[in-house]
Amino acid sequence: MNYTIIIPLFNEELNVIKLHEELLKALDDDYFKNKKFEIIYVDDGSKDNTFEKISSIVQTNIPVVKVKHRKNVAQSVAIQTGSNFSNYENLIFMDGDLQNDPKDIVKLIKVFEDGSDLTIGWRKSRQDPFFSKTLPSLIANFIVRVFTNSKIHDHGCALKILKKKVFVSVTEFGADFHRLFAARAADLGFKITEIEVSHRKRIFGKSNYGFSRVIKVLMDIIYLGFLKNKSKSLYYFGILGFSSFILSFLTFAIMLYFKFAANQSFILTPLPTLVVFLLMAGLNFILIGVVVQVFINSSNKNDKQADDEIIEKIIDGRSQ
Repeated sequence: MNYTIIIPLFNEELNVIKLHEELLKALDDDYFKNKKFEIIYVDDGSKDNTFEKISSIVQTNIPVVKVKHRKNVAQSVAIQTGSNFSNYENLIFMDGDLQNDPKDIVKLIKVFEDGSDLTIGWRKSRQDPFFSKTLPSLIANFIVRVFTNSKIHDHGCALKILKKKVFVSVTEFGADFHRLFAARAADLGFKITEIEVSHRKRIFGKSNYGFSRVIKVLMDIIYLGFLKNKSKSLYYFGILGFSSFILSFLTFAIMLYFKFAANQSFILTPLPTLVVFLLMAGLNFILIGVVVQVFINSSNKNDKQADDEIIEKIIDGRSQ
């Protein structure tokens, strides 16, 4: 089997060179001597010198493709771009922040080649701040397992190996939709395996994820019940919708306080009307988001093709 390694990048200038060195070292394994690899880096509109760093990578026996987006679009779109440029039948995804250990690739491939359609890592011992990253991830993974057929522990692990046909079948890509990739593949009946992988502390750069991930996962799950999406507008309406629900709950709590703690009537206040208004507003925001996403999805006939307008530069080491 041959593999394309796809690594989306955003502001990782301090990590990418070391990552490439570790990757080449990990692939220099006797187990891989009869396999072919190519590496595709996709710079998703970094504000720093990430693309300059990957441009300086010297070609070896493993060809490297370097793609730059004109602006920051989304990690899922960067992965899609990498897939569009891939030549091989199997794909390997990993992050560019050095928290994934390239040495884990060999054990993932061994499990994958034992008959899986998708093999995903499980960061059982995460090296992240608990409240800002680990806790939101635990909540999001619990929600996904409750509302989908997936039994995966760690849907957010970037390190995964899959057949290209699985990627083609799973079309639900949006700003954060790669987080539900394994869940959607499970819903489609593909064979998925999970294996524990190493997880390292982030040394350089900063993460862009937190509790907002939970809301995005909730919105992705809601949309899975309709048609599948590809852009960010559902998240915007989702944030407004869930914010309205929270405000409605808080207003209702104030009503209860007036009634039972302060022993005052709230009948002559606008609180009951406000509760109903916020509740209905939240529901409407979510429904509007879904309708907008369906419209966007139906108007984009060529979702699976990289949009030339977002690609600023390509350096294809395979042609050198």
